[in-house]
Amino acid sequence: MPETDVKIMFKLKELRTNKGLSQEGLARLCGMSLTNVRKYEQGKMKSIPFDTLANFCSKLECQPGELFEKVAI
Repeated sequence: MPETDVKIMFKLKELRTNKGLSQEGLARLCGMSLTNVRKYEQGKMKSIPFDTLANFCSKLECQPGELFEKVAI
């Protein structure tokens, strides 16, 4: 089987917009800065603490796996 490079995509923006939330709205709901929400959506954060992931999932009413997608690059 050939090796394929993959990237894990964080789908925060997709789930946020599907819920009709702005970045500011999600930041307020999660108790975090707008800057951090933007960094997560732009892929500038290289890791995500479990408590932050749980917070996003709680506010977006989703499972952790729904926030991630494996894509070939």
